[in-house]
Amino acid sequence: MQLMNSLQKACLLFVAVLLLGANATGSHSNLESFSASPVEGTPDILVQWTVHDVSLLMNENETSFELSRKSSGNGMQFQQISNDCIAGQGNSFSCTDSDMYKGFSEETASTESVTYKLRATHKNGRTIDYGETTVEYTTNAVRRTWGSIKSMFQ
Repeated sequence: MQLMNSLQKACLLFVAVLLLGANATGSHSNLESFSASPVEGTPDILVQWTVHDVSLLMNENETSFELSRKSSGNGMQFQQISNDCIAGQGNSFSCTDSDMYKGFSEETASTESVTYKLRATHKNGRTIDYGETTVEYTTNAVRRTWGSIKSMFQ
């Protein structure tokens, strides 16, 4: 009897962990895939996503999406990325984030996490969080210096 109770508790715990894990990713059912990866040899990050059904979107193109990011190095809230970088074909979309030149560490080279959040506007007018994805990004002193100079003129 004690073995049966332990097994039952273990099963309930397993189901609870699965449910918490599903909620933690915050992924919408229309989102098929969502990933970010550094572009080799550049300071850019490529963010890609695929949706199951584009007909749910307000416009069946990139204007239905809002992409934002935050870095572990600055502790800031999510900041929206310009929609100018978003391109799409069919149900696949991408954005090359070229503004990750500036890091937040004083080290010569540092690695930080960059989290991207994707939102979509559906035909009913509701803005829905589709999900988040995180990528490790390595910055260097040259990129940080250029980022500081560039930010003075914005």
